[in-house]
Amino acid sequence: MRYCGLLALAASLALGACTAAPAPGPGPSAAGTTPAPSAPTPTGTSGVAPGNEPLTHDGRTVVPAPGAECAQPALTDIRRVLGAVAGNVQPADVQASSKDGVAELACTFALAPVAAGQAADLGNALIVSKTTAPDQAGLDGLGLPRLMMSPEPVPDLGAKAWYSANRLTGTTEYVVEMVDGLTVVRVTLALPADTAEPEAVKAKLAELARLS
Repeated sequence: MRYCGLLALAASLALGACTAAPAPGPGPSAAGTTPAPSAPTPTGTSGVAPGNEPLTHDGRTVVPAPGAECAQPALTDIRRVLGAVAGNVQPADVQASSKDGVAELACTFALAPVAAGQAADLGNALIVSKTTAPDQAGLDGLGLPRLMMSPEPVPDLGAKAWYSANRLTGTTEYVVEMVDGLTVVRVTLALPADTAEPEAVKAKLAELARLS
């Protein structure tokens, strides 16, 4: 009986040692370093080192762009040309990206104040974008005019210039697109669908395109 009791005691001690021993900590990685932080989001590109730029959802590389890139048209010109609809126009939010040699710059001027940390309402904004192709083949590949429901020519801006009113759910977009060398300038005035169409909007957007 004593021999059996000793065996039971030894088994109990062995089990206690197994259950009490702490689990081993995670070993060092193969490189011996902690994982690198994830890439910054496309909304914070200033100060991003070359080669570390984030990507957009469609695979475009987001690149830093100083505010000076959107200095034209100036806010005073936007107010003068558009009138009351631009009475509360805000400084531009700047976004730049590139893909396959095609560079894209988008300047979004909110038409109403934007709360700190919030994005502009793209359904109530003036958007001036410039798409620059590396060569004529790249320009031809853009498929101009782009995203226009009923494009019509704008002779005052040259042979390759179009205007369209895109009536969408909740928003109406008044758009002028023109070709200047290898660069396409696109000016979009997006307003809530219940807003009356601005007077002479085609001519006004053409003037802003010339100023861009």
